[in-house]
Amino acid sequence: MAQRSMDNLLLEIRHLKVLFNSDRGLAVAVNDVNLNLNRGQTLGVVGESGCGKSVTALSIMRLIVSPPGMIAEGEILFEGRDLLRLSSAEMRSVRGNDISMVFQEPMTSLNPVFRVGDQISEVYRTHRKMGKKQAFEAAIEMLRLVGIPSPDNRARDYPHQMSGGMRQRVMIAMALACDPKLMIADEPSTALDVTIQAQILDLMNKIKKEKDTGIILITHDLGVVAEMADTVAVMYAGLIVEEADVRTLFSAPLHPYTIGLLKSVPRINAETESRSSRLYMIPGMVPDLINLPQGCVFRDRCTESSDLCLAPPKLEKKSSGSLVRCWMR
Repeated sequence: MAQRSMDNLLLEIRHLKVLFNSDRGLAVAVNDVNLNLNRGQTLGVVGESGCGKSVTALSIMRLIVSPPGMIAEGEILFEGRDLLRLSSAEMRSVRGNDISMVFQEPMTSLNPVFRVGDQISEVYRTHRKMGKKQAFEAAIEMLRLVGIPSPDNRARDYPHQMSGGMRQRVMIAMALACDPKLMIADEPSTALDVTIQAQILDLMNKIKKEKDTGIILITHDLGVVAEMADTVAVMYAGLIVEEADVRTLFSAPLHPYTIGLLKSVPRINAETESRSSRLYMIPGMVPDLINLPQGCVFRDRCTESSDLCLAPPKLEKKSSGSLVRCWMR
């Protein structure tokens, strides 16, 4: 795992807990999450849908809608400042300027009635106080930077006139407009064909190297994590169940859930697997966040569970450097 350096530490999340109120009771979406991110580092956050990945990201941006959601506990320290203690006006100056986010679905994130160039230029006008013409010219340059052909013309297009890959590039252009120190990418390559996906990921890597930008990459695609991440946090039912540097996680996973995720990745190996062999599937279902099981949240789906698992395990550091939340490890 990457060594923590106070000089290099960009983001520190301490004991974050996020709740959502519903007719059935309180759902614990994020429970005692602790994460560190250094400058120029990519942290991959993986897990099944509903595990708390996106809620963690929205908490950093202070975009949890209240009600029904609320950040009940914790601190989110960005360059030493607790974002949860900032005023609304102070937080608005942070969003898009110091911290930016690439949302999962650009078609719903972009405004359909404004040209994409105007939407990017709004970032410059808000945070850099540029004039309208200067901001639009800066938007064109950002479109050129992210590899959109004929940026002068495409800046005048509406979102529906662009392909999915181009819309995603527009979202990245908006996110990078003010050279943020931290970029949060929530499933940035979902629903894109493999060629466009590779281009988007290459672009993100290039930005990280050139700008020393910290990246939080939220995804369910372990192949993307293997290519992009320096460290990986595995989430399940609102908890981090394992955290390790990317090589250790893939070569020597410890938590049964992490092992199950890696076994579920399709493999092409004609020598050892027959064509009729089925893809591995983790047994059982994700638990109800309103009625979590006693003890270990993965206990009901784990093939290694014992009576020890009736008590909740702590996230502990092992000899490999990995942090694991499991009594059996």
